Amino acid sequence: MPQDLTLSLGKSVLGGTRQVERLLVRTGQGIRLASYLLSNRRPWRPGYAEFKARTLKRVLENPSMLELFRGGGELPAGYGARLDARVVEIPWALSRLAPGRATLLDAGSSLNYDHILSAPALEGRVITILTLAPEPRCYWERGISYIYGDLRHTLFREAAFDEVTCISTAEHIGMDNAMYMKTDVGSDAPDEGGYLEAVAELRRITAPGGRLFMTVPFGRYENHGWFQQFNASMLDSAVEAFAPKRYSETIFEYGATGWRKSTRESCADCSFFDVHASRYFDPMSKVDFPPDFPAGERAVACLEMWR
Repeated sequence: MPQDLTLSLGKSVLGGTRQVERLLVRTGQGIRLASYLLSNRRPWRPGYAEFKARTLKRVLENPSMLELFRGGGELPAGYGARLDARVVEIPWALSRLAPGRATLLDAGSSLNYDHILSAPALEGRVITILTLAPEPRCYWERGISYIYGDLRHTLFREAAFDEVTCISTAEHIGMDNAMYMKTDVGSDAPDEGGYLEAVAELRRITAPGGRLFMTVPFGRYENHGWFQQFNASMLDSAVEAFAPKRYSETIFEYGATGWRKSTRESCADCSFFDVHASRYFDPMSKVDFPPDFPAGERAVACLEMWR
């Protein structure tokens, strides 16, 4: 069989397989979402991921909401109730991206979802995703490059990227990632200060005039083994490690009415609700969700730093 015909048939079969795969995935997602909407919407139960994805997609496609995040306005009452910090972190970061064709590094793979990568704010960008290990779904057909490695020691040249996002990733650097990323990186010798090396490395690969968008769970210091929650002094040390020409900081806080803008002072004693230690993941645990149903962090700090 001629080589061109073989390649054509191969692409046709692969394309058909992809279509069937997407149909099956969407069907399953629809069933889980319907079930979730009929429930008490407890975080992390079946359908939670689909509900969060639908919420994020609607926000990322809404110019008014993005303008609200960009301008630092107050969020609508009830925004993101019973959802984790991605519903504030990702709109915050994407709302601030400069228009036009730019090189973007997603340090930590927090953007690696169809409903995020299809957002208008990312259209036309040359995107590279750097994470520790391969993930179940990669969007190479969109022209996205995937690199696997440690953020503390990347293979990129200096000033390689116009913009870098590091969303809810720095807190895992140097920690035990065996559970979180299904890899043993960081499991043998925890390095609580490893995030400083990573921030310095991200500065090196950010172009002059470019920006790093970094977010971390915030409140009192907590070491959960697989991640650590940042306190004020850790935030300050991260800013110092990047040595920005200028920077801005936004704090979001979670409560019974959802997410809202807040301050360092108000969130200084916020704690993280670790669902892995609850009865929903540990059959020996008696821990249940608090009345306001936090999905994890009760506060998140968002840093925008210019090199």
